[in-house]
Order: sequence, then C-alpha cells, then structure tokens
Amino acid sequence: MANPRQRRKARSGTSKVSNSKKSVKNKHKVIVKGPQVLVENWDRTKTVRQNYRALGLLPALNPRQAGGLEPVESTPYALDRMTEATMQDLETFDPERDGESEEEEGGDDGGEAATTTTGVKKEKALVPGLGRIERDPVTGKALRIILPGVQGGPEIVQEVKAVDRSMQDDEDDEDDQDKEEEQEEGTVTPWGEPMKDWDEDEWMGIEEEEEVELMNERKQGIPIGKGAKRKGTVEAKTDVVKTLEALAATGTKVVRHTSEFEYDWLVALVKKYDDDVDRMTRDRKANVWQKTKGEILRAVKKAGGFETLRRLAQDDE
Repeated sequence: MANPRQRRKARSGTSKVSNSKKSVKNKHKVIVKGPQVLVENWDRTKTVRQNYRALGLLPALNPRQAGGLEPVESTPYALDRMTEATMQDLETFDPERDGESEEEEGGDDGGEAATTTTGVKKEKALVPGLGRIERDPVTGKALRIILPGVQGGPEIVQEVKAVDRSMQDDEDDEDDQDKEEEQEEGTVTPWGEPMKDWDEDEWMGIEEEEEVELMNERKQGIPIGKGAKRKGTVEAKTDVVKTLEALAATGTKVVRHTSEFEYDWLVALVKKYDDDVDRMTRDRKANVWQKTKGEILRAVKKAGGFETLRRLAQDDE
C-alpha cells in the first residue's frame, strides 16, 4: 500500500526533471574522423564551415551552399554589401558640405554647376553601368550613345548608324516570293509552316559539344555535362592543405577481392546459365538479392571473368 506522499506525486501534474535525448547526445565528445592533421588542427569551439575556412578547405563542392554564407566578423556589414557606386560616393563625399542642396551649391559657384557660360545646360557625369542617348530635337531619332569611360577615363561616344530601308524592302519582297513558291509547291501546310528541323544545325557548323559548352558558360557554378575544367593547379595556402595533398599523392588503390560465399553464388549462376546474364537477373530463387545486370557483370569481372568461374564449376563436378 502506497503512502499519502506517493499518491500526491502520482496525481501531480509536474514530472521529474530529466534531460532529453538530444541534449544528452550533444554532451558526448565529438570524435573527428580523418587524417591526423585534421584532428590536431580541429577547433571544437567552431562550426564545420568555420574550421574548414580556417584550414583553407571547402566544406562542399557545391558553390551555391544552402543557407548562405556566414559574414566575416572583421568586415563591417556596410563594407561587405558595398557596391562600386557607393564607393565612388564615399570617395567624393565632403563632410563640410554635407546637407547642402544642389541649388545652394550652384549659387556658391556662381551658377557654373547648373549652366555653362554659353547658357547650355551642363550634363552630369555618367555613373558606371548607365549611359545617355542623344536624339535629334526635330525627328527624335537617336544620334549617338554616350557611355562612361573605363576607370574614370574619357566618355565613349558611339554613333548610331542609319538603317538602309531599301535593302529591307528588297528582303521583304524576296520573302514574299519564297512564300508564294512554297505555297505552290505544297510545302506550307494549312496550319502554318512546318516546324524547324533541329538536325540542320549540324551541317551549319554547330556541333552538339559546342552547344553544351555554350550552355555551361551561361550557367553559374560548376559546369554540367563535361565536368569542371580546371586551368592549372591551385597552390596550397596553408600547411594543413600541403600535408593533405602530400598524403593524397602517396595514396594507393585498395584492391577488392571476392568473398568465398560470393564465389559460390557466382559459380552456381554460371553453372546454370553460363554467360546469359539476363536470365540470371530474372531467376528469383538464384538471384535472391535482386542484383541487376550491371551488378552481376561487375561481380563476375571482380571474380576473374566467366572463364575462371567455368573452371571452378568444372572442378566442383
């Protein structure tokens, strides 16, 4: 029979304080698995990305890392998000004249900022990334395009060439004649012109590989299709990376061997079906693990080939 205190504890809504499984798991000491160089230089107070950045490594090969990147503590947020236009504004900023309007500045300079001595309105300096189009005041046609100079140099002026309408009219007439000829020949269907044959690009000089390269150049990050093309080798910047590269250069390939039970299984398959791999994959009793055709072929190659398995099958008999 329980005493009154135990009954009150059973009826109470409060429970005994206990640590959750997640908190207990985080209290365990993290074991760093890897080369001894990483174990010695690993800082347990930092995250994985912080450790990899300090060691001169990349945590992942994907350039678009999920969650974004952590801002560098030594760089202020304003400088980290600064653009070229903001840099130019800071360089030309005068704290003594801060707060003055453009009209006050023009009045102090005798009106030189607003107009020149001839009374013509002075154009403002172009900002990098923008341009100015000069048009004919009568017709409104574009005469020239003015672009900002490179690194503060003189402005670049490009004249707009007039379009020769006579050539365009001749081309339109030729197109009309071609359409009439196609209609007479019957190449034009009632629902419109036939769709373009994309195989025509090959004889026009456009190869499939060139198209893949063009698509990869337009995409960001690691190219897709042919893999990333490395231009030379990247020099190691830290001693840890140099040590890891030396370890990678001395690495040897591990040779995989077929186990005894796998030999017995392959010998039984070869004894029953010889080299017919398709029938091996469909045999539900012999192929219990539902190995595919490629997996069986790789296992046979690792075991020494069909000839070796046939010889073992004859020895068993």
